[in-house]
Amino acid sequence: MTSGIIVLLWAAVGLYALSSVVFVISTVFNAKRLSPVALLIAAAGILPQIAALIWRWILIGHGPYIGFFEIITTLVLTAVIALLLLSLYRRALMLVGVVVMPLSFLILGGTMLTPKSALPIPPSMASFWLIVHVVFAQLSFTAFFVAFALGIFYLIRDWRDRKQKAAPVENEHTDSSTSSLSLWAKLPKQSALDNLIFRLAAVGFILWTIMIIAGAIWADKSWGRYWSWDPIETWSLVAWIVYALFMHLRLTMHWKGKKSVVYVVVAMLVVAFAFVGVPFVYNSIHAAYLSFGK
Repeated sequence: MTSGIIVLLWAAVGLYALSSVVFVISTVFNAKRLSPVALLIAAAGILPQIAALIWRWILIGHGPYIGFFEIITTLVLTAVIALLLLSLYRRALMLVGVVVMPLSFLILGGTMLTPKSALPIPPSMASFWLIVHVVFAQLSFTAFFVAFALGIFYLIRDWRDRKQKAAPVENEHTDSSTSSLSLWAKLPKQSALDNLIFRLAAVGFILWTIMIIAGAIWADKSWGRYWSWDPIETWSLVAWIVYALFMHLRLTMHWKGKKSVVYVVVAMLVVAFAFVGVPFVYNSIHAAYLSFGK
């Protein structure tokens, strides 16, 4: 990979790091005016990352479909774009950047330390269904990730509310912790946040379903079979079952509030393992296309 691409990606890492710092300062010190600045810095970081991915695409002749480096860097990009879209949907939700941006910075920075060599796509595997499979995998993971980030916020605010009720602050003493509540109060009410988390998880579940179906069609065209119980296929199914159970509990058993949010937060760990962890634990026919490369 050329030095120009590496410079662009490190520029993105630096801007994401700066955005993370500004988001943290904004949240901890209740500096409301800094949140939009942090969001703008994050948006600026998207530009060199997109330029690097396009440059790499031109050089290697295919999009970021295979290989650990390509997949993870694209995941970070979609996560930051999702934060921007979420902030446009509701301005107060930009506060979620205090979770999204540090994770994006750490993940992208860590990925930059891994091998970056390109993996060729064999002609037998070069299919339209490969693109569909990868795109829907990226989108579903992003939906689950944003639901996870919102869930963390829900649980933190729930803990803060309980703490405030247990130890109310005297009216004549307005300390920094009470002042910071005004920033948290800008978020939607817990019930509205719970519904948004559910909708994002539901969208992720639908996209994950399409990803599995597209992957099965791609597998049939590439390997002559729709399903082989490969570890990645199996864990993708496990993740699908985990979210199918969540949908059942939510829609049929009327799970709402904290227990529903905790389920979504924990379920994200299953998706993360299914998406990027399995190739490094199991021998898999997918491993060569999700590995670090040479």
